[in-house]
Parts: sequence; structure tokens; C-alpha cells
Amino acid sequence: MIGNMEYIFSREMLNLLDHFTSLTEVRIAFFSMDGEELCIGKNRSICGYCAMRRRAGAFNAACLADDDGGRKASLEKGGVHFYQCHAGLCEAVVPVLVGGVPIGYAMIGQFRLAGNKVEIRNPREQAAVEQLPEFTREKVDDLLSMFEVLIHHIANHALVGRRDFDQLNPLIERMRTDPAEVLTLSGAARFVGLSPSRLSHLFSSMMGIGFKRYQLFQRLELADRLMQAHPDWRMGRIAASCGFEDPLYFSRAYKKHRGVAPSSFARR
Repeated sequence: MIGNMEYIFSREMLNLLDHFTSLTEVRIAFFSMDGEELCIGKNRSICGYCAMRRRAGAFNAACLADDDGGRKASLEKGGVHFYQCHAGLCEAVVPVLVGGVPIGYAMIGQFRLAGNKVEIRNPREQAAVEQLPEFTREKVDDLLSMFEVLIHHIANHALVGRRDFDQLNPLIERMRTDPAEVLTLSGAARFVGLSPSRLSHLFSSMMGIGFKRYQLFQRLELADRLMQAHPDWRMGRIAASCGFEDPLYFSRAYKKHRGVAPSSFARR
């Protein structure tokens, strides 16, 4: 295993990234949740075209905006997001989910789509672009499928991890398994052996939302399941079964985050 700050990369994962690049000639990289590039297949640098163009501040800013938008879109989809950058080159990104929790992103690119135009200003840029692999749309679909399978394998076999995730994973699993449990931040901190402030910081950093908000969302999802399974239950019983002491608070929270009252959802 190789450590990089809070991340741990297995030798098998690094070998898989190297093999992917060797077979496809497409650059593949792993990024942290905040967009820091941490490891790269064959340690391949960005393409020559991008290296030349990124020297201009405005072009570089547009590239970073494309990357950030791609990561956000992939996280919303929960799967591979394929897109063309502002210069016309192609990239794809997928969130790396361990236990359903995003711990980073994998990105491939750049490559060319057959028939697609790339913004070129001079012969040097033309020569650099021609060195990039070019695929038909059908081949791109095959590439994306292989990319997604590779990342699922890495995630499902725990070939990459975060030290803080390993520490918080038992707590997250506990909250998912029993959303109705009365679990305070202090109680959760004792469970994982951290101070409440440290747990709060790590939880927000890893999950993207705070401890209480995550707990609330888990309870609302449980409420959805119970209302579907038991349409004859009163809202008070649903609320109590989900860990809400006050049925009115449950109704207000449900309507705020679902857009409809729980009784309306139950009738549907």
C-alpha cells in the first residue's frame, strides 16, 4: 500500500491505472474530493496541446472550470460523465464510491472524437493534437464502459481508501443500518474515539454534509420506505419509527426537503 496524505493506494490499483493507459493510450488520474490530482497511470503528464494552451491564464481557468463542472455532474449522476472541454477535446470522470460514499474521482482524457473540431492556432498545436488518440463514438462508448468497470472494481475491492473513511465507516454504517437510533454528535464521537469537533469536521469533509443533516436525510429515506410498505400507518407512528419525537417537526422537515407533506406522499 502507498500512502498519500489521507489516501491509501494499493499496488494493484496503481498497476491497473498503468495497464489502462498502456492499452488505450488515454491518460487516467485519481483526484481527491477537492480536485487535487494524486496518482496517474504511467505518470503520464497532460497532453502537449493542453500544456501549451494552459500557459494562458484565461484558458487554464476555463480548463479548471470544465474539470470542476465534470466532477460535480458525475457526482450528481452517480456514474460516468462524458463531456467535451471548451477547446473541443474529450474527457470523462466518475466518482469513486466506497460503501456508497464518494472518496474521490477518476478522470480520463484528453482524447479526440472522430469528426469533432479542436480549437487550433498554429502548426505546433496541430501536431500536438494529432498525437492524441482518436475514437469513433462507438469506440468512446466502449472506452467509457471499460473505464467504469475498472473504477467499480477498484472501489468494490477496496484498492483505494481514505484513512478518515476507515475511521468513520463503522459510524456511517451504523447510521444507515438504524436511522431511527437516538445518536447525538457526542455519542457518535465516543463511538469512533474522536472529539465532537474533530468528528464534525471529518464528517463534513468526507460526506459533503454535516452530521445532523446526514442523520436527517437517512431518517427521511426510512420514512419513505415505511410509508410505501405500510400505507395504513398514521403519521405519528411513521415519525416515531424514524426517530422523530415530534410528529409536527417530522412533517415540517419532510415537506422542506421533499417538497410535499408526508401525508401527500403516503396517498400517492
